[in-house]
Amino acid sequence: MTARKRRATVALLAEPTVTLAARRCGVKERTLYRYLADPVFKAELRRRQDQSIQAAVAALSGLSGEAIRTLRDTLTDPEATPSVRLRAAVAVLQERRRLGELDDLRQRVEALEGQWQKQ
Repeated sequence: MTARKRRATVALLAEPTVTLAARRCGVKERTLYRYLADPVFKAELRRRQDQSIQAAVAALSGLSGEAIRTLRDTLTDPEATPSVRLRAAVAVLQERRRLGELDDLRQRVEALEGQWQKQ
């Protein structure tokens, strides 16, 4: 991949639109769309996006223990206002529901993959 295309992948990851990404990396918008039609370029962009997501997940995972402690402390703090404690309780319940849904999806995907591999 050329240096210009590498700059384009960085710009696409950093900017919210193709127009802004094109300006950022110094190519025409039409050129950037042409790059995006290239399977090799798209694969590299996807790889970099995946790396970025994995880094964000790792960073958030490092903070999750502290976040859980903060929620627990807020829920049990007798000096916290009822509305603050309620918001903490709602956050815990919403996250628990979301994690349950994700686990359900994981199990379903594993079952589908198992069926697919048997075929």
